[in-house]
Amino acid sequence: MGSYNYYKMLGFFNRKFKISEREPPPDVRDAFSQYAVNGPHMNAEQLARFLVEYQGEEGRTADDAAEIIQKIHHRRQHLAKHNHLYLDLDGFFEYLFQDDLNGPLNTQVSNDMSAPLQHYFIYTGHNSYLTGNQLSSRCSEKPIIRALERGVRGIELDLWPNSAKDNIHVLHGRTLTTPVTLYKCLESIKNHAFVKSPYPVIITLEDHLTPELHSKAAEMLTEVLGEMLYYPESGCLEELPSPEELKHRILLSTKAPKEYLESRQQNEKEAPASPSGKESSEDESSVKETTENEGERINSGPGEECSEASTSQPGGTECPEAEKTNAEQRDCVEAEKTNAEQLDRVEAEKTNASEAEKTNASETEKTNAEQQDRVEAEKTNAEQQDSVKAEKTNAYEAEKTNAEQLDRGEAEKTNASEAEKTNAEQQDRVEAEKTDASEAEKTNAEQQDRVEAEKTDAEQHDRGEAEKKTDAEQQDRGEAEKTDAETQDSERAKNDPGDEGGDASTQSALRSGGTEYKRLIAIRAGKAKQGVRQALTTAQEKVKRLSLNEGDLEKAAASFGTDVIRFTQKSILRVFPKGTRVTSSNFKPMLGWMHGAQMVAFNMQGYGKSLWLMHGMFRANGGCGYVKKPQFLIERGPEDEVFDPKVAVVPLKFTLKVTVYLGDGWRLDFSHTHFDAFSPPDFYTKLFIVGAPADCAKRKTRIIEDDWGPIWGEEFEFPLTVPEMALLRIEVREYDMSEKDDFGGQTCLPVSELRPGIRSVPLHDKKGEKLKSVRLLMRFQFI
Repeated sequence: MGSYNYYKMLGFFNRKFKISEREPPPDVRDAFSQYAVNGPHMNAEQLARFLVEYQGEEGRTADDAAEIIQKIHHRRQHLAKHNHLYLDLDGFFEYLFQDDLNGPLNTQVSNDMSAPLQHYFIYTGHNSYLTGNQLSSRCSEKPIIRALERGVRGIELDLWPNSAKDNIHVLHGRTLTTPVTLYKCLESIKNHAFVKSPYPVIITLEDHLTPELHSKAAEMLTEVLGEMLYYPESGCLEELPSPEELKHRILLSTKAPKEYLESRQQNEKEAPASPSGKESSEDESSVKETTENEGERINSGPGEECSEASTSQPGGTECPEAEKTNAEQRDCVEAEKTNAEQLDRVEAEKTNASEAEKTNASETEKTNAEQQDRVEAEKTNAEQQDSVKAEKTNAYEAEKTNAEQLDRGEAEKTNASEAEKTNAEQQDRVEAEKTDASEAEKTNAEQQDRVEAEKTDAEQHDRGEAEKKTDAEQQDRGEAEKTDAETQDSERAKNDPGDEGGDASTQSALRSGGTEYKRLIAIRAGKAKQGVRQALTTAQEKVKRLSLNEGDLEKAAASFGTDVIRFTQKSILRVFPKGTRVTSSNFKPMLGWMHGAQMVAFNMQGYGKSLWLMHGMFRANGGCGYVKKPQFLIERGPEDEVFDPKVAVVPLKFTLKVTVYLGDGWRLDFSHTHFDAFSPPDFYTKLFIVGAPADCAKRKTRIIEDDWGPIWGEEFEFPLTVPEMALLRIEVREYDMSEKDDFGGQTCLPVSELRPGIRSVPLHDKKGEKLKSVRLLMRFQFI
């Protein structure tokens, strides 16, 4: 008989599906028959020969095989009472499906651990204290504990003063994250640092502490970590020790306190807050480019623009308001000149009074129109509005007077002949014209006085506004200068025991606290003050750590990738996620590893394909958290050349042949309707090679319908040029016709550490936690 799954359809009838029993695939049967010499049982000697010859496990003995047989008998409970030192076909198949006895990777440390620390990839976390997203999640020591128990060797802590400035909190600064105390974090590190691995833990500190709290931090570190804390007696390492030499030791990596003060002052001037809401951090501020400073100047306020303009003009002191006043004065002079010319023409053109009066009227109207336009523009002052009204009335009267003058001119033109006949009458008219001209001059003078008064009011208003703006700017500059002065005083108070205003004993205590804190730093963090390339290529006598965000690494790799690799052959390069990853997502780590970056820092509390790759890389070397770099990233050629990932043409090393036999365990770990409410799942497997660009590939098996124990029996080949960096990512999906395919499990394995032969491959959930029962039976061959 067999077991069945029942699925209810439309609420009133059931569909019945038989659960297939797990059976050995043909390759397993053939291997058993070959090494059991066609007998029904395989003894310890025969199993040992199978392990050495077929599975490639050199050094295996009959005693090892006998121990395996005993464990299999114990797990097959119905045979536990028997003490036979042999396996039948079912027992042999059962052994092959046990991932703890027949897993795909070696569980022991296999790399040489005596090389300097910079020759290893280090399992590193980012903001290790966060339980969730980067903006509002809770800070806790629990994520640190989980990371250490998974094998993470790089822990990051952001140190901030508490509200009372008398204790140290760990939190993501300038966000809504709730803090946890430094003491609690250090206690957790002390108690769990070496549960998974004996190799050193590196704590990278992002320091935002006051000088007083540096002393407290030094005291807390030495008190909690004690003999675990490693620091050089000389003050700074010229060569990094090996992981073997640093077993069960904890190292600190951060900037020296003095460098922190300088970088924080610079950050406050250039970028008070980062886009993500977090103050510019130790890492994020280490690669500021000159263009950012230029952007600050472009975005300066109006007062700063005025200040810059005043220093660039030949006069050296004039602002746009002053230029406006000068222009208005020039207009007044031009108006006065025009009026004077009008009076001269009236007196000179006695024989042609009508034309003189027309010219005078035209010029007067033009001047009045200009005056009216300027007066109408001054609407911001109540007194000016009254003046405008008065001017409009005067302008109307002036226009009326000019019209009367024009009428008189016409009359004079008509009576010109009669005026010529009588000199006395002509002289009378001339006298009358002089009188009219005098009155026009008086009217123009009064209008000019009013315009000048209005201009004076406008100029006073503009000067008042300019003075207010100047005062505001001076006040802002004064506040900034005061802040700078206070900061400089604070620095002098720390560095100069004789500075006025500071108590000598206090200054001495601050210096001693900062000195003690600085002494505990094993790996000094540097800054890219002159740009990333300058920081990478500058000769360094002592070891340092440089931090780049993922975007800076991409630019550096594209423009000067070989300089990045040269830097990592001597010092430590840390790469961290960009600030916009507020959901704690991660970037693709392979670019950093291909360029030798030792500390590719990830948000361990997140999940996704990039984090699966991180898990896969550090399953190598027994999961100890340190993986030796390939020799091509460590060594240099005869002409001092280094590996260039962009142009390197590497010959084919070998081909990885992968056989996917079958899968099992889903019905034990999931409900029978988890994948499909009306039928068993339809599973398929996807395979990916992630590594050097020439090696990347993907394959997929066929879909097995309505079966909890799918049997594929398919083979795939992957040619590899850089197998040292290749990762095999495996993902099982359940096909869904109408929706997105369901997730059925995943794992990631370093190709360089795959054990050949038939292996049981356990699968994990989306967060990287191992599923209890789900496994694939696969075979790996290198041809």
